[in-house]
Amino acid sequence: MLLTVEKQKSDQGEIAICFDKEGLEFLISKLTRLRDRPDHLHLMTPAWAGNELSEELQSGDRYELCNSLRLVRLA
Repeated sequence: MLLTVEKQKSDQGEIAICFDKEGLEFLISKLTRLRDRPDHLHLMTPAWAGNELSEELQSGDRYELCNSLRLVRLA
């Protein structure tokens, strides 16, 4: 499974979420879990004691990995 969150080094306002088919299905399952109630989920790389996000950079040397993604469903 491939799922990364990457931010552009020169423009911290741009984020890239990169995934393969399996990563997409995983992300959809996590978002579906938040559909019916306000809650949040943490997705992290192995470097941050998680296993949901990959650590292999996909977008080239202009980007750097984000080690944590928090999905928040508000009321």
